[in-house]
Amino acid sequence: MTGRKLRACLIITLTLIAGCNDNGEREPAPPTAVAAGTEPAGNTSAPTPPSVRNPTLTPTPPSMYYPRPHLQCPGGSLDTDDFYIGLKPPPAPTARPTPVDPAAGVGDRFYPLMGNRGYDVIHYDISLDVEPTTNTIDAVTTLTAVATENLTRFNLDFHGLDVTAVTVDGTEARFTRDGNEMTIRPVAPITAGARFSAAISYSGTPQPVDDPGVPAPLGWQWAKGVIFTSSEPSGAMTWYPSNNHPTDKATFTFKITVPDGVTAAASGVLTDETSSNGRTTTTWKMEDPMATYLAAIYIGDFERHEKRLANGLLIRDYVHPDSDTVVLHQLALTPRAVSFLEEILGPYPFDAYGTIVMPFTLGWAMENQTLSIHGCLDLDPYVIAHELAHQWVGNSSTVDNWDQIWLHEGFAHYLGRLFMADYYELDINDLMADEHYELALAGTSPPAAIEIHELFDSHTIYQRGAQTLHALRASVGNEVFFSILRTHYDQTAGGTTNTEIFLDVVNRLAGPEAVSLVRSWLYDADMPDLVNPGNNGETGEAGDTGDAQT
Repeated sequence: MTGRKLRACLIITLTLIAGCNDNGEREPAPPTAVAAGTEPAGNTSAPTPPSVRNPTLTPTPPSMYYPRPHLQCPGGSLDTDDFYIGLKPPPAPTARPTPVDPAAGVGDRFYPLMGNRGYDVIHYDISLDVEPTTNTIDAVTTLTAVATENLTRFNLDFHGLDVTAVTVDGTEARFTRDGNEMTIRPVAPITAGARFSAAISYSGTPQPVDDPGVPAPLGWQWAKGVIFTSSEPSGAMTWYPSNNHPTDKATFTFKITVPDGVTAAASGVLTDETSSNGRTTTTWKMEDPMATYLAAIYIGDFERHEKRLANGLLIRDYVHPDSDTVVLHQLALTPRAVSFLEEILGPYPFDAYGTIVMPFTLGWAMENQTLSIHGCLDLDPYVIAHELAHQWVGNSSTVDNWDQIWLHEGFAHYLGRLFMADYYELDINDLMADEHYELALAGTSPPAAIEIHELFDSHTIYQRGAQTLHALRASVGNEVFFSILRTHYDQTAGGTTNTEIFLDVVNRLAGPEAVSLVRSWLYDADMPDLVNPGNNGETGEAGDTGDAQT
C-alpha cells in the first residue's frame, strides 16, 4: 500500500508528488529539484548525503522525487465532505481490547478481536445486488468451512448492515451481534473435522470503519458515483461477514448485480456475465487463497482494456472513459514490471493482474489481489511496481500477525526502488544512500518492534524495512541475497510468514552474522549506519547498477 495526503499533496507514506492544484491536476515539477544533499539552512551539524559527498557517484534525484506525467483527473480532487477516506492525523496509541468471548479473535497483537477460532474457511461466495446511486446493497454471503474443534457456536467479524437471515447447512440458526462480533448458534453442534456452510443475508448502506492503525476509514467507499473497497487491515467486515484475519485465507466467488451500463469488477477472473430486466450480473472467481482484506469490488463508469502477455498472463485495466491518454501510456509499464519482478521472485502467483484507476485523486494506492487500485495521479513506475510486488509479498506470502507488516511494505518498497532504478537507469546504491540520509534526519523506530499507530509509518516500515534488505544485500552479495528473497517467497507462497521465518532463511543461506545484521536493523532503537557495497570483500557486487540481476 502506498499513500499521500489528499489536496495538500503531502507525503504520508512513501511517495511525494511534485504538487497538485484544487482541480486534481498535476503541477509540473520545477526544472531543478532541491538536491537530496542540500543541508538545512543554519544546521551545520547535518551530515552531507552520499550522493553529494562522494564525487565519484552521479548525483541522483532525491529518493522521494522523480519524474511523473502531467495528468488531469476527470473527477478532479476529493473533499472530505464527499469522500469517506478523508485522511486524518495518525492515530495515537490506544489500549487494545481484550476478547471477552473466547471464540473472538486469533491472538493478533494489534487486533485481538479480529479473526475467530474454531474453524477454517475454505471458500466465500458473495452475492451483491448494488444500487450505485443510493449506495445500498442486498447481499448474501455463504461461507464454506471446516471445524477445527467441536462447535456449539462460532463467530464472524461483521460491521453494521442489517442481517435478515442466517442458516447453517440450510437450517435457520440463531445469531447475536455485539459490536463487530457476530455469534452464530447452529441448531445441532458441529463436530471437529466436519465441513459446514453458513449463509448470511443482509442489506443496507455499508459504512467504513475506523481503524486504530490507519489514518483513514476503511472498507466500502462511495465517492463521486464510484464504489470501491480498500480494506487493509480491518475493512473487509464492512461489506461481508468473514473470518477477518490473514491467517485464514480462502478462495472467493463474487456475483455483482448492477444497472445495465454500469461496470462492475472484482478480484479474480471474470467468468460470466448475464443481463435481465435492466440489470447485469458479473461473476468473478479468485481460485487462489486470498486474505479477507485483499478481496475487492469496484463499481462505476469504467472501460476495460486487456491484453495477454507472452507467458499467457491476463492483464486487464479499468479506466474512466474520459481519462487522460497518459493513463494508458503509464499502465503500459506493467508488463515490463511483471518481467522484472518475475526474474527476482519467480512466476507471477495468480491468474490475472491489472489496475483500476479512479477518475479522481486518492493520495494512495492499494494492492487488492489481482486488481490494484490507484488514484489518477499515482501511476509512476515506482508506485506501479510497488503494488505489483505486493502480489508476491503481501498477497501470496502474507504476514501471520499485523505487527510483522514490514515484511509486506519494506519488501515492496525495496522492490519498487529496484524497478525505479532499472527504469530510470539510476544506481540503487545512490537511491538507498539518499534515503538513509533522510531517515537519519527524520528518525525511525525498529520495524519489527512497532506499536499499532506505526503500522504504516513511512520511515519505519517502508524505508527502514527496505534499508534492512539493502544492508543485507550489501553484506552478502547479489547471488546470496536474491536467493534469500526467492527461497523465502517459495517457502511461504500461498500461506503466511513472519520475521523469524525470514531470519531462518537468512541463517540457512548466509549464516549467523547475516542474521545479526538483519536483527540490528529490525530491532535496534537506533538505526544502524549505512552498509556500503563491497564491505564483505565482494567489491561492488551488491549493486553495481539498478539492475537487480547484476
